[in-house]
Amino acid sequence: MSVIRDEIRAVLREELAALKGAMPHITTETVRISSSTDLMRFARDILDRASSPEFASKVLGGQIQFALAGIPAVMSSNAIVSSPAKQVGTRLDKKLITERDISELAASTKTVRLPKYARITPLAGDEARRRGIRIERIEG
Repeated sequence: MSVIRDEIRAVLREELAALKGAMPHITTETVRISSSTDLMRFARDILDRASSPEFASKVLGGQIQFALAGIPAVMSSNAIVSSPAKQVGTRLDKKLITERDISELAASTKTVRLPKYARITPLAGDEARRRGIRIERIEG
């Protein structure tokens, strides 16, 4: 039994190390908006910058984020494993998908959408196959 545990620990160590390396670099830009004029200036700036395909793809992929000045961030985006999976329809926004995440899905779930960088534990993959759940990879 301890041989199996050691093997599971080794696999998890490898997956977590790969997960750390696969995480995209996230840039947070602080925005100061205290009037409608500031808001319009910010919107125009975003429209100008969005003409660059690289900028647009980074914003859509979550690699560039915006934060309002003076308001503390709610959650660090550098966490390896977030607490409960945030479900949006059949999408799981977690970096590490476990068997528990799959088993907690509704019985009617047939497809789960995961970000490209998300890792799936072997037990989670087995549970998804057992339940006939198809796993799709999506951008961001």
